[in-house]
Amino acid sequence: MEKSKIILNSIFYVILTAIFIYIFVKEKALTDTIKIYRDKFADKVIMVLNIKGKVLSKGIRTTINLVETIGTALILVLIIQKFYLGNFLVPTGSMIPTIMPKDRLFGNMLIYKFRKPQREEIIVFKEPIQNKVLYTKRVMGLPGEVVNIKNNHLYVNGEEITTREYTNIGEIGNEKWIVPKKGDTIEVIPGKDYSKLFRENMINVGEVQKYLVDNPGAVGEILPDLEFRVNGEKTGMLLDLIHESKYVNRILKGESVALISEKDYYLALGDNTNGSYDSRMWGFVSEDRIKGEAFIRFWPLNRIKLLK
Repeated sequence: MEKSKIILNSIFYVILTAIFIYIFVKEKALTDTIKIYRDKFADKVIMVLNIKGKVLSKGIRTTINLVETIGTALILVLIIQKFYLGNFLVPTGSMIPTIMPKDRLFGNMLIYKFRKPQREEIIVFKEPIQNKVLYTKRVMGLPGEVVNIKNNHLYVNGEEITTREYTNIGEIGNEKWIVPKKGDTIEVIPGKDYSKLFRENMINVGEVQKYLVDNPGAVGEILPDLEFRVNGEKTGMLLDLIHESKYVNRILKGESVALISEKDYYLALGDNTNGSYDSRMWGFVSEDRIKGEAFIRFWPLNRIKLLK
């Protein structure tokens, strides 16, 4: 990880943590100050609404007090969950037996601000298929590595990973994929002029483009023979590029897209190899999508356990 990012993240967390410590130490004084302003605000509301009755005035004060208390607590919880300790619900069985459906996990939201993900760590990330929900998978391929699956085992740079088994379903098949790293040359090569083909079949090209930008996971079905390459070698899908209208527009016209990668990518797989929708189907996860590391299951209570 770049030293400048580590320094900036360190400064940010020092300031944020100092604010939380200050709030904790000065809790009583801050509470008294907030109460003064809250009461003044309540008086203002009562005056503007021209409320005379004591019961109604008391109700307004109580409501304002409740809203302020809940609002403050909610803001603090959201900050803690985003920057320190995430709270995640896993809805599917893609990580069975490590994580079961409906398990709740805590995630370390600091760790990847100061170092890169390592192999076999369980990450929480925003999926690149529709860019809407969080997925939980295990990192199995690191930037710059060559990965392939053979005889139910993952091979990394030609060496067999014996700790886990994976089937070669999905796009990966029997292919060898290069996991892109920062500085690599990435190419997207269309198999044909898709726009011409769509027009010949009376299909609105603009609607196809919009649909692909919103649903990049459908690219393999809608644009057959589309290839992704890293340094000239065929590799897995990079759906982040399909989220960009400027690239999709060129690809639909049958034009190749080439660029230098500005970030690292990872191969993310589910432990439930035959029941996981993961990198084998939709390609790589960019580093900026990764939110944190899932490290402990805290619900259900009878299965509290560190994840590994």
